[in-house]
Amino acid sequence: MNQQNFSMLKTIRFRRFKRAGFAVFNSLHRVVNIGRLVSYIADRQLLKSAFAMAMFAAMFTENAYAQTDEDIPVNLLPALDVVAVADTQQGSPDAVAVISRQQLSGLPISSVGELLEQLPGLDLRTRGVGDVQGDLTMRGGTFDQMIVLLNGVNLTDAQTGHHNLDIPIDLSMVDRVEIIPSSALHHYGLSSFCGAVNIVIGERGMNQARFELSGGSFGSGNVAAGVSRQLGRWALTTAASYHRSNGYRENTDYDHGSLYLQARNRDKNGEWVFQMGGQLKDFGSQDFYSTKYPTQFESTRTLMASIARQQMWKRWHFESVLYGRLHKDRFELFRQGVTVPPAWYTGHNYHLSANAGLRLRASNNWALGQSSIGCEIRDEGIISSVLGDTLSHPINIIGEPDNIQYSFGKNRIGANVFAEHGVCIHSLKLAASLLGGYNSLLGANYGYSLSADYPLHRSLNLRGSIGRSFRLPTYTDLYYHSATQQSNPNLMPEVSHHAEVNLNYHTRHYLASATLYGRHGSNIIDWVRLPEETVWHSVNHAAIDAMGAELQGAYIGGGCLKRVGVSYSFCTLAQQADGYISNYVLDYLRHKVSGDVVVSPLKNVRIKLLATYHCREGQYSGLDGALLKYDPVVLFNAGVDYTLQHFSFFADGYNLLNRQYCDYGGIPQPGISFLAGVRMTY
Repeated sequence: MNQQNFSMLKTIRFRRFKRAGFAVFNSLHRVVNIGRLVSYIADRQLLKSAFAMAMFAAMFTENAYAQTDEDIPVNLLPALDVVAVADTQQGSPDAVAVISRQQLSGLPISSVGELLEQLPGLDLRTRGVGDVQGDLTMRGGTFDQMIVLLNGVNLTDAQTGHHNLDIPIDLSMVDRVEIIPSSALHHYGLSSFCGAVNIVIGERGMNQARFELSGGSFGSGNVAAGVSRQLGRWALTTAASYHRSNGYRENTDYDHGSLYLQARNRDKNGEWVFQMGGQLKDFGSQDFYSTKYPTQFESTRTLMASIARQQMWKRWHFESVLYGRLHKDRFELFRQGVTVPPAWYTGHNYHLSANAGLRLRASNNWALGQSSIGCEIRDEGIISSVLGDTLSHPINIIGEPDNIQYSFGKNRIGANVFAEHGVCIHSLKLAASLLGGYNSLLGANYGYSLSADYPLHRSLNLRGSIGRSFRLPTYTDLYYHSATQQSNPNLMPEVSHHAEVNLNYHTRHYLASATLYGRHGSNIIDWVRLPEETVWHSVNHAAIDAMGAELQGAYIGGGCLKRVGVSYSFCTLAQQADGYISNYVLDYLRHKVSGDVVVSPLKNVRIKLLATYHCREGQYSGLDGALLKYDPVVLFNAGVDYTLQHFSFFADGYNLLNRQYCDYGGIPQPGISFLAGVRMTY
């Protein structure tokens, strides 16, 4: 760095970094003087006004002195040009909960779905095991009201939220998971009714090869392999996995595999991140969508890719993301080769959806705070055998049987423009954001958020926010019809007004947080029917209000006791059901308690215990048509692993109390089951 540029940079002096996500951002492209002051001088000055502190810092521009010059040596550090990527799309400073790789390694779980199920405030309603299909939501919302991000890239499916978790990754690849509230999503140019989950992978940047082989109950077998390699400025990550099972009951067998590649390139001004992956799934769907026709089957294919750039230029931080996702779905109401369909059955349902988007964002840290502005353009299209408007020319896809035609289709283009501004007044951080959106099919809408952060102590932080968000109906909400379902093409977007307060405590060994939230939702989209009806209809409910609390705490130690954690989530809905039976909205998790313990009684031996309690509101129709309520359930998992150099041998048990329960409708979940295997890391 030349002397001319050095003289033009602003010089700042500080005693320590503030424990906030934006602290490092404030030092970018600045000359930083680091000096040591004796504690009684520094503490006295911190109690004075901002003007006095500035004068004091100016007096010690060259050196910092203690009681005598000889007590503390003075080292003049060479000037450095500090360049970093701040506030990346992979991390949100506003996440209400984050689970790290270290934490998830201490849980007896074997899939991404099982991981998400343990996070506080989240509700994963599974129809089958092994990540074949799960409906993810939070805080009393529905699976369509939730956004799923992979490294900050929006992979939410426009056809239906049932496919949001069709992502080409394996549990062994996950570095951390963030739960992001609606008020923080405008940073991504997004609007979500109840929030989002961001799954982050490929950040470790280490040279490592890993392999896992396991098998267990119901003829299940899993194999996963991955390689991470650092080559100069390049960080490469690739992984592949395959999972199969005979099924825990009739017609619940599955096969699915994934392949993923990520490449990162860091230079002096920023970073490039490229990722792409594919996934194939085939699974028996016994009673998944209708108990009247049990022998269902589904096959999905997913392909996604994105390229992102983070760059610093003078005092500006630029972010750009280009992404795309293809998803193919074949649903068989009568599984081919297993059941002979009736004469009225005309064929399987075929859907091919394509989402593509471009997000741009620019941030500047200036005298009055940090300002950001950005936009996102997203195209969502689908061709189908049932969804959309009738096409003038039916489409045949290469590789499909000649008699399969996509006769329906729809396309919509949306644009969001968003702006943010944050300011720090002493220790109080205030931020405001505004998002305006327009969709070619559903018109204009808007969202906003206001938030405040205040550190009560170096380890204790208080945060509050209010905001407005909206959610567009999916193509299934708008156009799906069958013998038991009738859609409504005139549905309006859902709207939510939300508020929350969060208190967070964090030290080296102890973590604790408490959150209170409230949400008023209008134009709620749901599939409903009257008790005497047999056909479900998609409608806009008048209003549903949600209130709840989330509490969590953990101790992370050494020695024998590695970790103890507990969390509790409570939610209640006040709705206008008008006598309808709800298929999704009015079935919510009222109470959720989770506790985990990790102990190491012997060297290289680790025992993992996990217990959960679920109490779900709502009702469903039994096989005889009678309305049934969900029963509360206590589930207990346990695992043990033994590590020997590069190898780790493990055995996990699930639902060890052999409880009978349902997450959705009358679809029973598996009883007691086991999984064992070996992991190799080199």
